[in-house]
Amino acid sequence: MGETFTYQWDVSPQIIAEVRRCALYPFKSPGPEMDAEMTENPMTVLGAAFHSDEPVGCIAVLDEPKHDCALRVRWLGVEEMMRGKGIGANLVQAAEGYAAARQAALWADVRVKAIPIYDRLGFKACGDFFELPEIGRHRVMRWWPEGLWPSKTKCFRVRWLT
Repeated sequence: MGETFTYQWDVSPQIIAEVRRCALYPFKSPGPEMDAEMTENPMTVLGAAFHSDEPVGCIAVLDEPKHDCALRVRWLGVEEMMRGKGIGANLVQAAEGYAAARQAALWADVRVKAIPIYDRLGFKACGDFFELPEIGRHRVMRWWPEGLWPSKTKCFRVRWLT
């Protein structure tokens, strides 16, 4: 019998803070400033994956319109020892369900190593690859609920100056 994971939507930042930091920003120290950005946007909805009641994955959806999409996916992260078990894909699918219920499209700055997950789940690449300081190479990807694909879409190139 395989491992069992449970998923919960609309969790508090405290529940995902450590898994988010370890999975996405291991080079940063824990602390209030690290967690503050999770609460900056009051419309942020956080999701978590659990194994034996311990958080092992996280994701967020924010009201942040850009790239012809109303909502942004952020902070998709899974503990290193739990990767490859479908947790990330399930979290992205939960974000898609949340967006579909709101009849809204999603966009995300996707790390190169996560592009295959988003691609399998129907996200489309938008624009060129770009580098985020300290984090690495990314690409904007977008997803629309069925029937909402826009007739014309614009991709804005993102360039970070360092």
